Amino acid sequence: MSQYWLYPGLPSPAAQFLGRCAFVLLAWGSTCAAAGGLDRTAQSLSPLFEKGRYVGVDGYYSRPSVQGRDAMGFSTGDVAPSYGQWGLSYKQDLSPQLSMALMLTRPFGLHIRYDRSASPLLGGTEVKLSTRELQGVLRYKFNAQWGVHGGLRLQQSHGSVTLQGMAYGAALGGYHVKFARSTEPGYLLGISYEQPDIALRVVATYYSAIRHRVQTTENLWPGSTQTASTSPQTFNLDVQTGITASALLFGQIRWGNWEAFELRPQAFATITRGKSLTDLDNAITYTLGLAQKFSPQWTGFVALAHDKKSPSMPLSPLRPSSGRQGYTLGLVYDNEVVKISPWVSYQRLGGAEVSTTQTPMARFGKSSATVFGIQMGYHF
Repeated sequence: MSQYWLYPGLPSPAAQFLGRCAFVLLAWGSTCAAAGGLDRTAQSLSPLFEKGRYVGVDGYYSRPSVQGRDAMGFSTGDVAPSYGQWGLSYKQDLSPQLSMALMLTRPFGLHIRYDRSASPLLGGTEVKLSTRELQGVLRYKFNAQWGVHGGLRLQQSHGSVTLQGMAYGAALGGYHVKFARSTEPGYLLGISYEQPDIALRVVATYYSAIRHRVQTTENLWPGSTQTASTSPQTFNLDVQTGITASALLFGQIRWGNWEAFELRPQAFATITRGKSLTDLDNAITYTLGLAQKFSPQWTGFVALAHDKKSPSMPLSPLRPSSGRQGYTLGLVYDNEVVKISPWVSYQRLGGAEVSTTQTPMARFGKSSATVFGIQMGYHF
C-alpha cells in the first residue's frame, strides 16, 4: 500500500474516510447568507464518489448578524434572519465502471428583512428567494485514472419582494411582487482524474444555466404577468491530494455567472425604465483546507474560504454585505459503515453601502455569520 492515504473507492477505510472529509468540506465552504451571489451549497457532487451503495443526509443552521445605520442615523436592525438548510443523497454502483447518484438540494437562496420599526428609509423592505433542485447523475470510469460524469437537474424556484420606506419614494414605496413556483430542467457535465497512489483527485464540473418563465403578481399591476429569470451557470474545480501518510490537502475554485440573474417584473420595470430588482456580480469563491487523521476512526479538518468584495458601490438594499472570509473546523467519525461529520464555521462579511439611487441610503459595517452543520452517511 502507498504511504499516502488513498481515495474513496479503494479497499481502505482511511481512504474512504479522508477523501470523504475533503469533499464534504468543499460543499460546505460556502455556507453563508452572503457567499457568492445567492450560493448556499456550492453544488457538491461528493456522494457520487462514495464507495458502493450509500445514502446521506446533511444540514446546517446559519445565524447571520448584519446591521447598519441609514442616512438619517437610525439603525436598520438585524436584516439577515437565521435560516436552515438540508440535503439528501443516494448513490449506488450499476457496474464496475458505471455508477449513479440522486441528490435533492437547496442550492440558492436569500432572505433579507428590514425591521419596520427601525429605519424610516428602508423599514419593511424584504426579499425571500428559494430554490430546490433534484439531480440525477451518472459517472463512467474509463480506467483507474479517468472518468466522466453528467446528468439532469430539475430546479424549482419561487420568492417575493417588498419595497418599503422613504428611500423608494411615492412610486415604489409599498411595492410588492410575488413570484410563483417555477420548475425547469438543466444539466451538468464533468470530468475527473485520479491518481490513487498519492490520493490525487481532480474534478471539473459545469452546471448549465436554467431559464425560468415565472408567473408574477404585482400589487401595482392588474392580474398576473410572466417574468424571465435565469438561474446562473456555474463551474466547480475540486482538487485533493495526499501530502503525508495521515494528511490531505484539498481545495475548490467555484465560479458563478450571477450577472445573468435578473428580475424585471412588468410594473417595476415600467416605473424604473427597465431596471432589475437584482444587481449581483459574477462570483469566484476560493476554498483551501487541510484534513488530518487522528486515529483509524477520527479525522479533523480546517478550511478557509474567500469571496472578493464587489467593486461597485452603492449596492441594492437587498444586498447589504459584500465579500467574505470563512473559517471552518470539523470532525469526521467513520467506522466503514456509518459516517458522522459535525462542523462549525465563522464567516466574516464585508461592509457595504446601499441605496435606491447613487446616494448612499444606509451603511453596513463588517458583519458576521456563525454556521453549525452536520452530515451523516450510511454504506449498505
